This record gives sequence, structure tokens and C-alpha cells, in this order.
Amino acid sequence: MSQDDELTETERRALDAFPAMPPPPGFADRVLAAREASPVPPRRRWPYLAAGGVAAACAAATLAYVATRPASQAASGSLEATARTEAPLGRRAVAVAEANAAIRWRIDDDGATAVEHTTGNVFYRVDRGGPFVVHTPAGDVRVTGTCFRVEVTPMSMSKKHVLASGAAGAVLAAAVVVTVYEGHVIAETRAARTELSAGTQAAIGADGRATVAAISPTESAAAARTLAEDRLATRDELVARTGEQRAEIARLRTRVAQLEKAPPPGSPRAPDNSSEEGRAWYDPSPERLAQWAAECHIRADSPGFDRYQPMPANQKNDRGIEPSEIPSVNAALGEVYQQWKALVRALYIEATGDVSGADNLSLDALRGEIQEKSPLGEHNLILQRIAQERAGLIAPPADLSKASPHERVMRAYLQLGSQTEAAIAKRLGPERAKEIRGDAWSSRSDWSGCPDPGQ
Repeated sequence: MSQDDELTETERRALDAFPAMPPPPGFADRVLAAREASPVPPRRRWPYLAAGGVAAACAAATLAYVATRPASQAASGSLEATARTEAPLGRRAVAVAEANAAIRWRIDDDGATAVEHTTGNVFYRVDRGGPFVVHTPAGDVRVTGTCFRVEVTPMSMSKKHVLASGAAGAVLAAAVVVTVYEGHVIAETRAARTELSAGTQAAIGADGRATVAAISPTESAAAARTLAEDRLATRDELVARTGEQRAEIARLRTRVAQLEKAPPPGSPRAPDNSSEEGRAWYDPSPERLAQWAAECHIRADSPGFDRYQPMPANQKNDRGIEPSEIPSVNAALGEVYQQWKALVRALYIEATGDVSGADNLSLDALRGEIQEKSPLGEHNLILQRIAQERAGLIAPPADLSKASPHERVMRAYLQLGSQTEAAIAKRLGPERAKEIRGDAWSSRSDWSGCPDPGQ
């Protein structure tokens, strides 16, 4: 690595000054419970962040917030924090930004929210509702209702890359870390679509590749003890907190170093995340399925129906669909989308009894709520059963009518890729349908995590 690729002294001082952030009372128990039950999201609702100290923090920051008429939720604003600062993002979200963090946001009339998170460390707490998206330099974080943290760390680039970009002196790349404490989020980059549940964390490099891991015990304990109590700490607590923060800083330094050494965009993925030679991404070998059965690991692809829109006529696409084929492909996608939408809506109402929410939430949000209403540990049991079925270790159930809404929606989602291919095959033939699907549809998901024996 050249000298130009090293972190500057200013960046290292900023990393050394990494502060803790106080979440609300009772947060410690939920953080630890989320880790034990990962990746199952907690079933409890999220409490509001404590308001103590907000006035003093806001005095130390540049904060702009503009609201429109009371009948509308439309609003916009920006925040460049010079100290820890809490800012409301409309009616259903709060952001707590650490020093040197910068965000700006826009909220539409219906409450749909888009946040531009350019740099720094920000904790978000979002109640369920319409779309809520955090845009970062490495990709987007889509939220259904949760407590999570986004860390955007600028990474210096070599002079060669700066000159080639024509933007000398600018920050050209960033590493992004998304940590989910409660609920469910989706990280989308140009390389992949990754679903994260409570107790998990994704490190996303500038090339869009995501590395997912469970929150470490050290981090869970540190979050529980240093973030959960809204009161003055004792000397002994401060000494213990310092040790935990040093361990956290060491972990972050290691992660930054790994991300700086990541291979350039276009490089092959790691073997366990890539297609096997001679096989499509969605069609792993029996040997890999046997390995995944032990890990309770499954994967699925779909065209991405959460924001589905038919393709315009004559639109260029990366799947080689000819203009004459677009009406047939649109008809096939529309058929599968309507079936999927009706199923998710019905299962959401069955799980929650909330008819109005079924008409106002996105499909991803509906799925997240169905999972949240499922019993503790059920998600991991479903992963285990399906992974064993795919490896041929057990037979699939003959009747799913008695299965829970979460299991039925999971199993239906896993069929979307093949269901879409079959719908296109009815119109264009099986060989052409397989060619259009290619290695996999654009939305790809991996889940893993076996049941906790203690539950």
C-alpha cells in the first residue's frame, strides 16, 4: 500500500475519538436479547430515544429543519454536527449524529423519507410507516422500522486515482458499516442486496461488496452497558467503558484496514458468496447444499418486486431482452407480482390484523412486520428446515396450510425466482426464459443461522 493510501493523522485522531452514544432506558436488554436470538428481530416496539441534553447538543451543531403545512408530512433539512446532536426526521424518525457527521433529508407529503448520509457516525431510530432510505457513498439502506447505526468512513485514495477521476482533493470513496440493533433493514449496492436482522452487522466497501457478521459479544456488552443508561456513570463504570471502547476502536481499525485492501470492483467474490463453476448462483451443488444444511444457510433470487414497474418499450437492459420481447416479459412479471402482492397482503393481515397497514406499507415492510410477529426463534427453525430439505436430508411438508404466516411468506419468497422464470417460459419458451434469468435475478438474498439450543 502506498503512502497515499494510508489514513491521515486527522482521520486517525477522529477514529481514536470514537464516542459512545446514549440510547433509551431498557435498550440494553433488547440488544443482548437480539444477539442471542439473531437473526430473528425482537418482537417488542422501539422506545423513543431519551431527550436529555438535546438542547445543549443542538447549540453545538448546524441544524436546519423546514416543515410545510400541518396537513402534509413534507419536510427537509440538514445537519452538520460539531458535537453529539439529536434531530427529528419528520414524525416517525430520530437521528443522533456524532461529531463530524453530516446528513441531509427530504420527506414527501406521504411521509416517504430519503436521507443523504455523506460522512460520520449516526444512530437512527425509525418507526414503521412508508419508505425510509438512507443513501450512503457505498449504497442504500432501506428500513422497515428499526434501530440501527450507519458509519461512513472516508478512505483516502492514491494520487493516481485522484488525478484519473478529475476530482483532485475530493473524498472519492468511503467504507460503510451498518449495525442493526432492533428490527430489519436491507442494504442495497450495485453488487448485491443484503438483508440484515437484529444482532447483525454489514461492512460495505467502496466496491459495493458486503461482509455480514453477527455483532460480537464485546460489542453487544459494550452497547448494553455504555449506551443504555441515561444517567451519570460512576468512576468504575468509566474505567470499564474505556477498556470496551479501546477494544471497539481496535476492531474498527482492523475493519478499515481490511476494506482498504479489498480487491477492486469487478474482482470475483469469495467462494461462499459466488456461483460455482458451471452452475448458476441460484443453483448450488449438492455438496454446497450439504454444507449449508449444517449452517442453516439458504439463498434466493427474485426480480425485486418491492418497487416493481413494467419496463418501458425499447428500454435498454443488461439481460439482453429484445424490444419485441418486452410486452411478454412485462406480462409475465406483472402476473407473478400480482400473485406475490396478494399473498403478502393476506399473510400480513393474518399475522397482524392490520388491514389499513396492508394497503399503505411496501411489500418489504409487510414482510418485515410478518417476521416481527413470529414467535421467538421461529425464523432460525425455518432456515434449518428448508436448508435440510434442499440438501435432501428431510422431506418438505405435504401441507403448508397449518404453517405460520412467516414460514409461508418465506417459502413463497424462495420460489419467486423460479416462478418468474416459469411465467416467462410460458410466453417465450424455457430456453429463452433461462437465458433472461441468467446467473440470477437482480435481487439476491442469503440467510443463515441455526436455532439456539437453549431456546
